[in-house]
Amino acid sequence: MDNDLQDGQVLEMMLLPILVGLLHLASAELPWWKTSIMYQVYVRSFADSDGDGNGDLRGVIGKVPYLKDIGVGIIWLSPVFSSPWKDMGYDIDDFLKVQPLFGTNQDLEELIKVVHDYGMKIFLDFVPNHTSEEHAWFNASRNRQDGKDDYYVWYDPSGYKDGVPQPPNGWKSIFGGDSWTYDETRKQFYLHQFGPFQPELNFTNQKVIDDMKDIMRYWLDKGLDGWRMDAVPFLVEDKQLREEPYIPNCTRKIPGTCMYHIWTQNQPETYEVMKEFDELLLEYENTNPKHLFLEAYANASQVMAYYQEHSTPFNFDLVTAMKQDTNATTLRRIVDGYMNNLPNGGWPNWVTGNHDNLRVGTKLGPEMVDPMLMLQLMLPGVSVTYQGEEIGMKDTFLRDDLKVDVTGDDRDAERSPMQWNKRRNAGFSRARKTWLPVNPNYYQLNVQNQQVDPSSHLRLYKRLAKVKKEFSDSIELETATYGDWVFAFKRTNKNKVYYVVINLDNYEQSVPLSKLFKNVPDILHVHTTSINSHYKINNILRKGSKVKLYPRSSIGLFSTTV
Repeated sequence: MDNDLQDGQVLEMMLLPILVGLLHLASAELPWWKTSIMYQVYVRSFADSDGDGNGDLRGVIGKVPYLKDIGVGIIWLSPVFSSPWKDMGYDIDDFLKVQPLFGTNQDLEELIKVVHDYGMKIFLDFVPNHTSEEHAWFNASRNRQDGKDDYYVWYDPSGYKDGVPQPPNGWKSIFGGDSWTYDETRKQFYLHQFGPFQPELNFTNQKVIDDMKDIMRYWLDKGLDGWRMDAVPFLVEDKQLREEPYIPNCTRKIPGTCMYHIWTQNQPETYEVMKEFDELLLEYENTNPKHLFLEAYANASQVMAYYQEHSTPFNFDLVTAMKQDTNATTLRRIVDGYMNNLPNGGWPNWVTGNHDNLRVGTKLGPEMVDPMLMLQLMLPGVSVTYQGEEIGMKDTFLRDDLKVDVTGDDRDAERSPMQWNKRRNAGFSRARKTWLPVNPNYYQLNVQNQQVDPSSHLRLYKRLAKVKKEFSDSIELETATYGDWVFAFKRTNKNKVYYVVINLDNYEQSVPLSKLFKNVPDILHVHTTSINSHYKINNILRKGSKVKLYPRSSIGLFSTTV
């Protein structure tokens, strides 16, 4: 039997398209961040300029032309501030000083200038929830000095057992163990929802909020275009210290990840703090507009509540919900659900990976790299790319003696160095040994090879980044499914139409376009194809034809040639 429509095969069509926010504004009228591709640079693994085995800011400077060439509009750097580096820079001891491993403040200011010279924007990672235990504020707070008594979350013991002070309550850290550590100097417990080396700042103290705003201003005044704000839901906790319930039958190895965090995350006061951060950007609105992107793993209503005039929460739905066995119906529900939940004026974004999650090629399989790039780049709104996704990098295997992540999350595999070419260390570094090993597949999978291969992931990425601009001022979207395993969507902007069709099945599918969407143009041009495709670029498909798709493949069709 072929895979055309058979008796008993279910045909699902979206007859009522999601026409979300029919915005046909001139691109010049939209804020710059709405029309950009954001690219996450994990600095330590991106490019090493001095041969010490660690990526650095001057290495990033050298790669700015590459990022411009592939269509990136915003470069976001993972943490670059001074840190003991117990959590890869997310434990900061000085927000105004660059980590010496990466360079100097002058290097960062030069990078900002170079990025702007290339017509792009730059964001830094901001970690407001906590500091390093080595931060001067924490030392002052534990000693009740310099007006820093209440800069952190301190509580008395709940009691003593055999003379040992007991934690204030049973809250658990998402890195493992209790969320409380007893400080012998202050004779109280301090809160840490991550590692004990990351004490939580007290955001019910207005002085803390004001100091963090001053830090933000310091770098914004130096030309920074915005912040990616880390761990936003954790900013404020319940002052009554109410206990959090456990998730029934949860089998995760870290108890803190098996709890409903109803009292330590997404508290009403957290949204008030974020409102203050958002209002700070009003100071720049008429001169050099800025923006915030927020990390908030939470349910849909909680995430959408973080939208503000200058603040956009990342959309992690494709990261958290997309699995190897996800079918078309589920994918459509993910996409439509997100678009339908957007608040009035909210602008969509799509994240498929980052430094904390398995890479697409590992999680979903290498054959899904191109389909996921088509989703990320052609769904409406801002596309967010983690370094290496554009070439389909996979997580690398690491023996235990090569791992450096001490948090218990085993996140090293997705943080391996960028694969630039087939020379030593994939061109990342000339050092004999790099901070993490390069994936051994670099001799074949690298930027240099893909730049000259017309069917590569990178060439597909660049084509999609270019055509994305044709639709960047519209978030009009129509989705459809064919059977259980074919997902499709249609983008429209004035007289331009673009279709993406993805086969999630392990079997070949033959899909009649006219059964998916109404008013299909008489002629469509093949614009992009996944590596495993029946078609070549610029092939022509006519309205009544069927699109043949190999297992786990995709195709992009345009109403004109590009």
